[in-house]
Amino acid sequence: MTLPGIADHVARLAILISLWGTLAMAALLLVLVMRRDRKERSRAATETNNRSLTREILAALPGVERPGEAYRHASPEQRLAAVSHLRRLVRGEDRVRLTAFVERHHLVDRVLAKARRRRISRRVDAVRALGGVGGSQAVAALDAMLRHDKALSVRLEAAAMLARLDALPMADVLIAALALEKVPVTPLHHALFRALAPHRAEELLALSWRNFPPGLHALVVDALGWTEDYSTLEMLSEAARAGDAEVRSAALAAAVRLNHPAAGKWVLPLLEDPDQNVRAQAARACAAMGLRTALPLLERMRQDPSRWVRLRAGEAVTTLGGGA
Repeated sequence: MTLPGIADHVARLAILISLWGTLAMAALLLVLVMRRDRKERSRAATETNNRSLTREILAALPGVERPGEAYRHASPEQRLAAVSHLRRLVRGEDRVRLTAFVERHHLVDRVLAKARRRRISRRVDAVRALGGVGGSQAVAALDAMLRHDKALSVRLEAAAMLARLDALPMADVLIAALALEKVPVTPLHHALFRALAPHRAEELLALSWRNFPPGLHALVVDALGWTEDYSTLEMLSEAARAGDAEVRSAALAAAVRLNHPAAGKWVLPLLEDPDQNVRAQAARACAAMGLRTALPLLERMRQDPSRWVRLRAGEAVTTLGGGA
């Protein structure tokens, strides 16, 4: 084949490739447009159905009318989601009626029956839906999932929803259900125990004497500060002498929360703690509690080897009105 013939062949091949590429891109663009259109239509239909479902549930709240067509065609999850949405909008007697509606139509039982056979993410979705509904049936279902579900993530979500409904179980049940003696303690665990604390001071006080891992021990000690119970101060003074720095820091946080002058006698020695984080926390505690007797030591701490401690000591001196 001559050189001009090869050039013509290559040119024709390039034109064909360009043509087919253009057709492929056009086909892909058409598919994307059709998919987008289908999604928008589906979203619009879903929103319309949700509005109809919401209106039918509102009309049926007094218990006189039965829900209509949209309710009959909705899944249990969609019905419960609609109730959860409404619960955020209504107050007073209407909220009570919503809970009665859920229990009258056994929505909790139907959602749970389906959730038990599904993967973890679906069970988590069911837990969140129950948390948005409330009522005795929802609380009982969440408590059962907290105690018995095989997945830790589901149990943790159930605990969060129970805290939202102010229905957390006893502290030792929470520790066992969330495997807190085995897993690392997280900020969510702290939030759960702080929510539990005002109602469970005696339980937490009893637990604080048990031989827990340091992270869990610190969690319980921290929660004592949220009990608003001054009888916990003796235990906090013991925690301030614990061998683990995390527990000593938790005792300081609890002391700041309680803000009782009697805690000053064991907060001051922690300014000389061997752990720099504890010393920094102690400096902040002195400032928060207004312990001016700590000023001489705080002034010396401005020369501490730790930059972090020097910073906190300087802030505390300023707060307490010490020298520059």
